[in-house]
Amino acid sequence: MPSAIDLLKQDHREVEQLFSQFEGTQDPAIAEKICSELEVHTAAEEELVYPVLREDVSGGEKLAGEAEHEHAEARQIIGRIKQTTDAQHLNDVVAELKKAIEHHVEEEEGTVFPKMEAEVNSDELESIGTELEQFKQSA
Repeated sequence: MPSAIDLLKQDHREVEQLFSQFEGTQDPAIAEKICSELEVHTAAEEELVYPVLREDVSGGEKLAGEAEHEHAEARQIIGRIKQTTDAQHLNDVVAELKKAIEHHVEEEEGTVFPKMEAEVNSDELESIGTELEQFKQSA
């Protein structure tokens, strides 16, 4: 059974690939897919992962608060992507989103995930992983 951390990292890699595809094609459909993937990912983290981070990890309240702030920033940029029809503006806003997401991923994979792996029971991480899979399927 996959751990929540493994699944979230897998999501990160998938979105990174989508950003690369967009950079090569500037296809608005790929920009839409990036947005929808990130919307599901952030909702899943906020509902299933961050409560555990807050409860079970030392300094988790601060880490979860920072991550939620970064999610709010991403949602704002996603809203701008969905509103734009100009190709150049779309490229600029997707690049802005990519930069924000790269920062967020670096924080999660460099700080949040290692702390969770050290301080949260592996059975619980697997249980959250199962919930994440179900959440994504129902989204």
